[in-house]
Amino acid sequence: MKINKLILIAASALMLGSCNGLLEKTPLGSLAVENYYKTEDQLNTAVLGVYHVFMTENFGLYHYLHVGDNLSDDSELGNSRSPGLAWAGNAKSLVQYNILPNNSYACNNTWNQDWQVVTKSNYIIENAIKNDVKNKEPYIAEAKFLRSYVYFDMAAQLGGLPIVDHILSSEEYYNPRASMEDTWAFVEKGFEEAIPDLPVEWGAGNLGRATKGTALAMLARAYIYHASFNKSQETWQKAYDACKAVIDGGYFKLLDNYADIFKYENRNNKEIVFSIQFWTTVSGWGDSNDGNMMSFYGRDAGVSLTDLDPETSTLDKDFGEGTYDWVYNTMKKEGVFVDDKGEPTAYFKRMTGWSLHCPTWDLYNEFEEGDPRRAATIIEKGEVFDGFTHFNLSSPSRLQSKKEYCPMKYRTDLSNEDNLGMNLIVLRYSDILLYMAEACNELGKSSEALEYLEMVRARARKSAASANVLPKVTVTDKAALRDAIYHERRVELAMEYNRYYDLARTGRLYDTMKAYYEKYESTPNEYNSGQDKGKYVQPYHVHMPISRQAIEASYYNGEFTLEQNPGY
Repeated sequence: MKINKLILIAASALMLGSCNGLLEKTPLGSLAVENYYKTEDQLNTAVLGVYHVFMTENFGLYHYLHVGDNLSDDSELGNSRSPGLAWAGNAKSLVQYNILPNNSYACNNTWNQDWQVVTKSNYIIENAIKNDVKNKEPYIAEAKFLRSYVYFDMAAQLGGLPIVDHILSSEEYYNPRASMEDTWAFVEKGFEEAIPDLPVEWGAGNLGRATKGTALAMLARAYIYHASFNKSQETWQKAYDACKAVIDGGYFKLLDNYADIFKYENRNNKEIVFSIQFWTTVSGWGDSNDGNMMSFYGRDAGVSLTDLDPETSTLDKDFGEGTYDWVYNTMKKEGVFVDDKGEPTAYFKRMTGWSLHCPTWDLYNEFEEGDPRRAATIIEKGEVFDGFTHFNLSSPSRLQSKKEYCPMKYRTDLSNEDNLGMNLIVLRYSDILLYMAEACNELGKSSEALEYLEMVRARARKSAASANVLPKVTVTDKAALRDAIYHERRVELAMEYNRYYDLARTGRLYDTMKAYYEKYESTPNEYNSGQDKGKYVQPYHVHMPISRQAIEASYYNGEFTLEQNPGY
C-alpha cells in the first residue's frame, strides 16, 4: 500500500533516534542504510530507536488514552473547565462514536506510527541477516517482538491488515489487507519466533526491553484476542497453554499490595510484563518529549487564580453555594497558591493538568464495597492525596485517575509539566491470570478458572481494611463465571487503557455503550458530562476506521487496494 511508501522513504534515511534514559543511549542521527546494521552495537542502537516511537505523544494518546479508555464506560473527557478540551478536537466526536476515517485519534497518527515501527523492524531483521552480524539473534528476536506488538495493537483496533514481513519493493506498496485470521496468525508467529532468542533479563541499564517472559505473555494475549474473535476451541487451548507457560515459568509475580504497583519509585516492579519507559528531560512539547504526556493529560486541570478572585470566580455558580469558600480556605490553609507578593507559587503551578481521562461514576460503582482497588484507582472530590486537597473541578464526575498521577516531588520540569517520568503500563501479570481464568472457563475448566480468578481477588483482599471483603467467587455456570471474570478485569485493570478493547473483543461494546448513553447522557442528571458519550454507537464500532489518507494512497490500476472497515 502506498502509505508505506512514505514510511519507507523516511526509514531509508534511518530515523533511528534513540534517547537518554531508556537504555542509556544517545541519538545516533541519520546514516545511509548501506553503511549501517553491520555491528552488534549498531543493531542495538537501531532497536532502541524503534522503542522511541512508543514514547511519542501521539502513540500513547491514540492507542491508549482515547481509544483504550475514553471510548468506553470507564472514563470521560473533562468538562468545559479543561484547557485541553478545545485542543482535543476530534476526541469529542470520538467519544460520541461519531467517528470519521479522517479522525486523527482513531486513524491517521496511529496508522502512520505503527507502520513506522513495522518498517524499522524489518530493516533490522533483514540487514542483520544479510550482513551476518555477530550475536544478531537477540536483536532480530526483539525486532520481531516489536513488529508483532504494533501489529497486535492495529489488529485489535482495525482488524485485518496487509502483511508486511520484509522490506517492500515498489510493486508491493499496494498489497491488500489480509483476513482477520491471517493477521492474528502473523501476530502470533512474530511472538513465537521471538521467544527462543530473547534473554530472560537484559541486565542493568536496559529496563523496559522485551524479554522471553514478555514475548510469551504477549503471545498469550494475542491468542486470547484471536480466540475472542474466532470462537475456536483450538485457539482457546493455545491461549491456555501460553498463559500456563507464563505462570509456570515464574517470570512475573503479583505484588502483595495493589497500590504499590503504580508508585513512581516502583515503576519496573516484578508484576509489570511490559511498559513504555519515560523519563524527565527538558525537551518541550510534542513527539520530541521524553516524558509521559498521558500523565499530564489525565491529571486534573486544577484551580486558577481567576477561581480564587471573588470578583471573577464562578465556583459557586458552577458547583453550588459554598464552593468558593471551601476551595479558597482550603488552599490558603495548605499554603499552596500565592507567595508573599501575591504571585502563584511553584507548588500552585504544579497542580494543573488537562483532565482528559476522568473516571466515571459507572466505573466507581462497579467496585464492590470495601474493594481497596477503588481507592488505588480513583482520587475523589476533596480527597487529600500527595500533600494537598484535590477539588477535581475539571472532571465531569469530580473524579480523577490516581494510577497515572505523577507525585509532586517527581515533577522536576516546571516549564514543561507534560514532561513526566511515569511509565505507561501495557500489560501486567494479573492480566495474564485473568486471561487464564477466561481461557479455562471457555474450555469448560470452571474449577481451574476459579483458582486463577481467586489469585487476583485474594491479592486485592490483602490490601483491604477488612478480610471479609471480596468473597471467593464460586459460580461454575459458564455464562455466570464469564461475567464474574469480566467484572474482575474491569476493576483490576481500571484506567489502564484496556476497557474499550475488552468490550470490543468480547462482543459487548454496542450493548454496553448504548446502555451507558441511555442511562447517563440522554437524560439530564448529576453524572451527565454533556458530551453525548456513546450516542451514535453501532455494532461495527468493534473496529475503528482505516485512515482515509491511507485508502486514498492505495489507489492503483483504477482501484483502491485498501478496503475500509464496514460502516465507515
